[in-house]
Amino acid sequence: MHDIKFIKDNSSLFDQILKKRNISSSSREILVLHQDYLDHLKNTQSLQEKKNSLSKMFSPQLSLKDLEKIKNDVAKIKTELEESKKQTDEKKIKINKILLEIPNLVDDRVPVGKSENDNKIIKEVGTIDKPEFEVKNHVEILERHNLLDYNKASKLSGSRFSVLRSSLATLHRALVNFMIDTNVINFQYEECVVPELVKSDCLIGTGQLPKFNEDLFKADFNDLWLIPTAEVPLTNFHREEIIDSTTLPLRYTSFTNCFRSEAGAAGKDTKGLMREHQFGKVELVSITEPNKSMVEMERMTGCVETILSKLNIPYRLVELCTGDLGFSSSYTIDIEVWMPGQKKFREVSSCSNCKDFQARRMKMRVKNHSTGEIYYPHTLNGSSIAVGRILISIVENYQKEDGTISVPEILKNYMKGITSIGNK
Repeated sequence: MHDIKFIKDNSSLFDQILKKRNISSSSREILVLHQDYLDHLKNTQSLQEKKNSLSKMFSPQLSLKDLEKIKNDVAKIKTELEESKKQTDEKKIKINKILLEIPNLVDDRVPVGKSENDNKIIKEVGTIDKPEFEVKNHVEILERHNLLDYNKASKLSGSRFSVLRSSLATLHRALVNFMIDTNVINFQYEECVVPELVKSDCLIGTGQLPKFNEDLFKADFNDLWLIPTAEVPLTNFHREEIIDSTTLPLRYTSFTNCFRSEAGAAGKDTKGLMREHQFGKVELVSITEPNKSMVEMERMTGCVETILSKLNIPYRLVELCTGDLGFSSSYTIDIEVWMPGQKKFREVSSCSNCKDFQARRMKMRVKNHSTGEIYYPHTLNGSSIAVGRILISIVENYQKEDGTISVPEILKNYMKGITSIGNK
């Protein structure tokens, strides 16, 4: 939820920042609606005070005539009060709905642009090999070895699902274990196992609801939704809580299945592990002091870079422009890896600093017990990493001319002695 006081005190700046996102919402409209709400709230409070005052006038010493008059006046004000409360609540719901659908304000360092074409490459690591044989894409390689089974997946669930089999399933598990170990041992994130169904309030808190409900899967049970990312349960750990400032930063990591409708992806990556309704992902979440969130952002991207460096896969860091920035993010760096079968870099991780945007929406605050100050922390999240997508890159980068796929050196200890996938 945006701070209405900030909008009131910085209306021109608020409009300028939204304009960078190509959004036409104006502070004037918001402030007019908010003032209308305040006027109704003031009227409601005034009526409540009158009702209370009249109620105190009841006394056995009053005449029946005076008692009847007070009784009628109270009944009249009660009717007015109920109507005023109703209108006040409606005004509050309306202003909150508008504020909930306005994205986060962008950081000053975010490049201004309209689409992903305006994103900025800020770092490139690794050398792209050029094999002497014809490089194949992951679907062709894995289907040939009967490691990726779309016929069974379609029979079970329909399109945009897959079944991973045999040594590919083992590689998937090895990647999860390797990434969690790196996050916990090297970077001191706390490992968590979390529910993959969450309440609506959790999705409102992180920003998926109400604006992006079409991207989600809703269960017909207890107002529960399948999570699109572990960011949702992990960040909501401290929803409606006051955190002791001495415990910051808080860092969490978790592997979960993630579920997305891919409503806007018609015709894109229809076959393969790039864009599925269900996929596995290891997530990172940090909750920090506001003045330390950009340092935490560097630390988080460094964690992802460490994983990719150990896998020995070429990658690059891309700073997202204002037109490509996610709804809840104030600043985002995408990490893209080289996929030779597609002859291009593709995103496998996205690290975002949401500043106090999510904390405000979920009423998460911090208290400094030394000073008594209570304030909103900053939240950050990052993929570490989408397992299916990094599988693609490993399969395509480690394929051999004889049709086999070498297992990256760092994963061999996790692979039960398997050093190569597929038959020659």
